[in-house]
Amino acid sequence: MEKPVTLIIGHGQTVGEALVLRFLDEGHAVLAVDPDAAALDNVRKTSGEKVELHHGAVHTRLGFRNALAASLETYGQVNNVILVPELPEPDTLLGLDMEDFETILMKTVRASVQGIRVFSKVMKEQVQDPGNAAERRRQAGTFTFVLSLGATMAQPGWFSESVTQHAVLAVIKSAALELAADQIRVNAVVALRPRAEGREPWLRDRTPVGRSAIAEEIAETAMFLSSPASSIITGEAIILDGGRSHLSGLVERTEADS
Repeated sequence: MEKPVTLIIGHGQTVGEALVLRFLDEGHAVLAVDPDAAALDNVRKTSGEKVELHHGAVHTRLGFRNALAASLETYGQVNNVILVPELPEPDTLLGLDMEDFETILMKTVRASVQGIRVFSKVMKEQVQDPGNAAERRRQAGTFTFVLSLGATMAQPGWFSESVTQHAVLAVIKSAALELAADQIRVNAVVALRPRAEGREPWLRDRTPVGRSAIAEEIAETAMFLSSPASSIITGEAIILDGGRSHLSGLVERTEADS
């Protein structure tokens, strides 16, 4: 049986490396794509020679087409695409530079749409329809976006992050409906990331479990959403926030909890 081929596009600070390791561990062929050569070097150090690397843009149609070409040349196919959009720097509504905001918003949304468009066409072509619905594969391909908690909640001082992540979530839901008939699924992992806890220590008191999601938990959830075991799930966001979205108020902690 051929190995599933998974592209991991964009790597963030630590999530990308955890994604690569988890998919390799599951027996996937993995192509890591990033515009930052140093990030790819780190992936190579942690993952060894098992992972293939592609240095290139991750927000343009040409960049995605080059990544697709690299995957087809190396593996002959692409089955799963994990996308980790870049997060903008902190800003406020009233302090925005509108030109910068429009650039960030358009870049992020355009990249999400273009990535799905480029890879879904190949995913559809890879599936040979036998004319019998019962014999069809449960999925022709998957897209899984790794988003920040800004996709579902907002925080003062991070206006552009919240708006752009919300916009990507809208792309996911709409694309999932359009591609469902082709057995192509589109989902998201929405995670409270460690960087937020380090930046704002008080956020810990807004999280019942007392911590942020770790990279391995995000990778494990992405693995599940990419597997045939979750083939009924599309257009969904699995939220890894430690119960924060269900909490009213703050968690009282003792010194022993610190």
